[in-house]
Amino acid sequence: MNDSTFEEKFSLRLSRLNVFVVSALISIFLITLTVFLIAFTSLREYIPGYGSEKEREIVYDLLLKSDSIESDLNAIDVYFKNFFTTIADDDSSLLVSNYLAFSGNKSTEISENKNAAGLYFLKPINGNILNPFNLNSKHFGIDIIAEKGSVVNSIADGIVLFSDWTLSGGNTLIILHPGKVISVYMHNFSVFVKQGESVKTGDPIAIIGNSGENSSGTHLHFELWINSLPVNPENYISF
Repeated sequence: MNDSTFEEKFSLRLSRLNVFVVSALISIFLITLTVFLIAFTSLREYIPGYGSEKEREIVYDLLLKSDSIESDLNAIDVYFKNFFTTIADDDSSLLVSNYLAFSGNKSTEISENKNAAGLYFLKPINGNILNPFNLNSKHFGIDIIAEKGSVVNSIADGIVLFSDWTLSGGNTLIILHPGKVISVYMHNFSVFVKQGESVKTGDPIAIIGNSGENSSGTHLHFELWINSLPVNPENYISF
């Protein structure tokens, strides 16, 4: 009302329905505004348990990496199962007997494989044989001396099963070849191939060296295993 003339200037009639409608509209507006602020601004990061966009990206990357690692582990598991199946031909007793023999168990004897006739390979290095193959002394390979810096080559096509340092053998390589053949190269100065890599006949795989506790000079300790049993490399390779 006008203060001087008391003329009515504005009037508002309130009822329960009017109050309810106005309150509902205000509530809807506030709710809509809150939702938009949370959905399209950084305010949502302050909600407990929501997390930031960066954190969710990190979690997503970790999930991808864990899935990849799981796949790699499954592949490695299958690889080694196939490897041991190849070596033992589904007969684990061969692996056990070899392990006992290496452990020095007198009750288990290793005899040279006589069922590998007709297999011949490239010599791993040019040199002279210092110590020959001897089953009685558990020397399951030959020691080859060569000039320092000489390159060691793969005797045949194959896949690298092991490429790492061992206490007794130093830098050691183990390669699986077709026909259940395994070649072992110990005491290397350095190696050129990694586990899982494929190699071809004559590929350079290492440099002759004097690594490992069982080495007393620059040489290559070379072993040849066929059907899980050691053989004399001189019967298959012309040195």
